[in-house]
Amino acid sequence: MDKSAFIIEGKCWVNNHAHILKVHDCLIDTFAEYYLVFKDLDEYITGAIVRKLTQQALRDIPILVPPIAEQEKIVAELDCLSGIIEKKKQQLKELDNLAQSIFYEMFGEHADGRDKWKIAKLGNVCKTTSGGTPSKGHPEYYEGGDIPWLRSGEVNKMNIHETELFITEEGLNNSSAKWFPKGTVVIAMYGATVGQVGILCNPMTTNQAICGIFPNETFTPIYLYHFLLSKKPEYLEIATGGAQANISQNIVRDTVVSCPPLTIQQDFASKIESIEKQKELIAQSIKETETLFNSRMDYYFN
Repeated sequence: MDKSAFIIEGKCWVNNHAHILKVHDCLIDTFAEYYLVFKDLDEYITGAIVRKLTQQALRDIPILVPPIAEQEKIVAELDCLSGIIEKKKQQLKELDNLAQSIFYEMFGEHADGRDKWKIAKLGNVCKTTSGGTPSKGHPEYYEGGDIPWLRSGEVNKMNIHETELFITEEGLNNSSAKWFPKGTVVIAMYGATVGQVGILCNPMTTNQAICGIFPNETFTPIYLYHFLLSKKPEYLEIATGGAQANISQNIVRDTVVSCPPLTIQQDFASKIESIEKQKELIAQSIKETETLFNSRMDYYFN
């Protein structure tokens, strides 16, 4: 069961799936928020099919109440750490925006020399294919497998180094799954990540919800990645389907793409690689700060 605690400022309406807590003078509201986010509430939740935290169960949750001065000290420290994390996450967003800005500057409709570039449908200049899913009714297709198998939900970042699941050689040979080489640009065609793009940093197989555009001498993977990412709003708009939105491989193949000179693409790739190195450093810093934050939460509330 997901749980969240929020401090509400001003007036608002809530439905019957939320509890309202008004803390007493002996408790700082932000201290209570941090405590409830940290606390494992499973033992207070009832219901097998629909899990629920009742108001009475909420009242029974014990909480250690330090002096106000101590609460203020704890809140100040945790606020500082969470503020650092949010600031660094914002830096990542700004770097992503910078990368897209550079893309539009170099390859957008006002780019120098664009009128001389070749224009073609993506499927006419690139080989594309989709993967497949070995039958779940055959455990031997998965158990002990060492072939990385990418699902569409994992296409959520630029550089894809690994997968959560693996299949066996037998699973590969008895399905539509196939090897995609390193440098393949992949786009999710179904599900929550439809239209999201990534670049394979290692050879791997995929399921049928992923379209792979194989590397060639016309495009650098980084240029193609940012080009397809710029098309995501269009893909989302034309996505069809019932239970979940989806696009087809034909939609991807029919996408009209500019073919800039490789020298310009390589210059762009160099700029993006510099940005990605900055992002890696920031991401590592976020991870370290989150570890410290969780450690301090455990120290104060466990």
